[in-house]
Amino acid sequence: MLSRLVHASQPRLALAAQSSAARGLYLRTVVTATNSPAASSLDYYNEALVDHNNVRDLLKRFTDAHRSRDERQMNAIANTIVREAALHSDGEEISIYKALDKYELHEAADKDREEHQAVKQAMSMVDSNSTSSLGIDEFAASVAEACKLFLQHAEDEEKNQFKKLSANLTALERAELARDFLKAREMVPSRPHPSDPQGGGAGQKLMGTMVKPFDAAISSTRDFVELKYHHANPNAS
Repeated sequence: MLSRLVHASQPRLALAAQSSAARGLYLRTVVTATNSPAASSLDYYNEALVDHNNVRDLLKRFTDAHRSRDERQMNAIANTIVREAALHSDGEEISIYKALDKYELHEAADKDREEHQAVKQAMSMVDSNSTSSLGIDEFAASVAEACKLFLQHAEDEEKNQFKKLSANLTALERAELARDFLKAREMVPSRPHPSDPQGGGAGQKLMGTMVKPFDAAISSTRDFVELKYHHANPNAS
């Protein structure tokens, strides 16, 4: 009798184990999906912050390379800083700053464009030189000054302009603006052009289209470093 009870209970135990395993698999699947980047909403603020944080990280790495007198690394990091600042600045002007104007935040938009002009001029100085043309220490000072202007501007955006803009936007609008910004980054030149239009209109887009191949040719002869932070998938929900 005892033997029959044991045998009879085995199928039930097996079914229970399978059910428990299935529940565990379901829970793991749900947690994985919830934590995946594609499941989180896009936000223009987060995408702008990726660029800000990359420049912060790149400046730290540049300072370390300068301290160790590693000219090759200094030049590669400086090239990367210039590229990321250029993509970020023109990308913002074509997307985020137009949104500032749309919601009557003209003073903030104009202030940001003026600061971008100063950043582009400083980055253009870096772009036109290297450790061999300026010397290690003078080149390092040039990079530090350009990054200082960029990061002062970035901090102001994070603390002020973007908060004002976000107050006017729904979550869906913030996501759409993120897509606009990411798309704009792909369209704009990869080097600073301080004399070009920066109002975000057709003139800026046209000039960007004209100089982008030239910039790409120059970039193909340069060394760059890997970025620490990366943008979200623009197709995320």
